[in-house]
Amino acid sequence: MVGTINANDGVIDSSAHWWERRWVLAALVVAAAVPLAWPSLPPLSDLPGHMGRWHIAMALRDSPDLARYYAFHWALIPNLGMDLLVPALARVVGFEAATKLAVMAIPVLTVIGLLWAAREAHGRVPPTAILAVPLAYAWPFQFGFVNFTLSQALAFCALALWIRWGREGRFAVRAVAFFAIAFVLWVSHSFGWGMFGLMAAAAELARMRAAGRGWGAALGTTMLQCLPLAGPVIIMAAQAGYAAGAGPGAGAGGLGASDWFNVPIKALWLLSLFRDRWQAFDLLSLVPLVLLLYVAVRSPDWGFSRLIGWPAAACLAAFVILPRLLMGGAYVDMRIAPAAMMLALVAIAPPIAARATRTTALLALLFVAVRLGSTTLSFAERSAEQQREIAAIAAIPRGAAVLSLIARPCGNAWTDLRRDHLPGLAIVRRDVFTNDQWVIAGQQLLSIRHQVAAPYLADPSQSVYPAQCSDIGSNFNAAIAGFPRAAFTHVWTIGFPPGAAQAADLRVVWTNGSSTLYRVVR
Repeated sequence: MVGTINANDGVIDSSAHWWERRWVLAALVVAAAVPLAWPSLPPLSDLPGHMGRWHIAMALRDSPDLARYYAFHWALIPNLGMDLLVPALARVVGFEAATKLAVMAIPVLTVIGLLWAAREAHGRVPPTAILAVPLAYAWPFQFGFVNFTLSQALAFCALALWIRWGREGRFAVRAVAFFAIAFVLWVSHSFGWGMFGLMAAAAELARMRAAGRGWGAALGTTMLQCLPLAGPVIIMAAQAGYAAGAGPGAGAGGLGASDWFNVPIKALWLLSLFRDRWQAFDLLSLVPLVLLLYVAVRSPDWGFSRLIGWPAAACLAAFVILPRLLMGGAYVDMRIAPAAMMLALVAIAPPIAARATRTTALLALLFVAVRLGSTTLSFAERSAEQQREIAAIAAIPRGAAVLSLIARPCGNAWTDLRRDHLPGLAIVRRDVFTNDQWVIAGQQLLSIRHQVAAPYLADPSQSVYPAQCSDIGSNFNAAIAGFPRAAFTHVWTIGFPPGAAQAADLRVVWTNGSSTLYRVVR
C-alpha cells in the first residue's frame, strides 16, 4: 500500500485547484451532516439505548421513578465522549435536540479531520481524499458506536495537528499539548485513543525515515516523541477495576479476548464498510475505492504520502491482528477497518497537473453525492420505521416497568431494522424501567436497582432470536410464561404480531400490527 512515496510530503504548494478552494471544502463538511438533517432522531442501532443512559444520568436526581429502578455513579472511565457532550448541550437546547446535534457533529468532525490531515500531509487536498467523505457513515457509525466514532473523529483532527507540528519542528509544544489531547481521546473512548497512538507513531516513524534516519534511530525517536500520549496509562494503572479486565466497548461481556483471525468475519467487515440498507448498492460502492487504490499502487505517476500511508498500513495491520472481542468490547477489529480505508484514500498522491486528476475530482464529487444521497434516503426511511414503532410509548404510563422483547434474525441480516434498543426512548420520555440497558463494569456507570426483574434486567435479555441461533437473549415463550409479574407492569413486543404473547394476564393496549404493548393485569 505504501511502497510508492510522494516525494513532496509536507511541502506546502500555494497553487490551488478548484476542488481545494475553501468553499468546496466547506461544502463537503456541510454535506457530511445532510443525511442526519431530516430524521428527528438519528436512526442508529444502539443510539436509543445510549439516550436512555444519558437521560438517567441527567434526570435521576429529580425523578423518583428512575431512582426506584436505577443508580448512576459518576467515575472517570474511557467511554464518556457523548455521555459528557449530550448533557452539556441539553442544558441549552433540550435533550433530544442535543442528541441530534451531537451525533451530527461526528461525521462533520470526521470529514474535517480527514481533509485537514490530507492538507498537512500533501501540502494540498488531493481529489482522491474526497472519496473518503462518505465513509464518515461507515458501519461502526451506523451501528451507533457514538462514543468510539466521536473519539475517532477527534483522532483524525489530532493526527493532522500532530503532522503539522512535527513538520514545523514544534516538538516541545506538541509534547505538552498532546499530553492533554491524549486524555481527551481516552475519556471519549479508549479505542479511539489507542488508534490515534498507532497512527501518530506510524506518522512519526515515516517522518523520521523520510529525514534519512536509520531504523534504530527512527524507532527510538518515535518512542520518545510518542511518550506524552501514554498519559492515560497512569489512570489505567491506578484503577484496579480496569486491571481486573473492565474496558471500553459495547454489547459484549467477558474479560478476555476471543475470535482471533476469523477470516470469514474479517472479510465480512471489509465488505460491510458501506453497509446500510441496499446490499448490492453498498457492495458496488466499494468498487471505485478498490480500483483507485489499485491504480495508485500500480501506476508510476501516482503515489502515497508516507505521513498518512503508514498510519493507514498500521490500522490495516491492527485490523488483521486484533480479535472481534477484547476486554469486554465487541466488534473491536471491525471498528478499525473504515479508518484504514479512509486513511488509505487520503494518502493517495495523484499527479497534480494531469487531466486524469481533474476527472478524478469530478468523479469523486459525484460519488460523494450519490453515497450521501442514498444515506439521506435510507435514514429518512429508517426514521419513519422507528417512529412507527415508538408510537407505543404514548400508551406507556410514566414510571412503568416494561419487559421488552424484540425479534432478531439469525446472522444479522444486511438491512438491520435498528429496533434493538428502541425501548431506551421510553426511558427518555416516560422515566420507565426496561431491560435494554448495558450494564458492564468499567464500560458504563449505570447499575440496576430493580433486581426483582431478574433475569430480565439488562441487554441482551430484550433480544429474541430464532431457536437455531438462540445462544444469547431470551426465549419468547419462556419469557412470556415466566417473567416475574411483580416486577413488570407492561410487556412490549417488537416484531411479533398481536396476540403472540399468550398469557391470561396480558391485555393488549396498543398495536400497529407487528409490535404490541400489553398491560399486565394484577
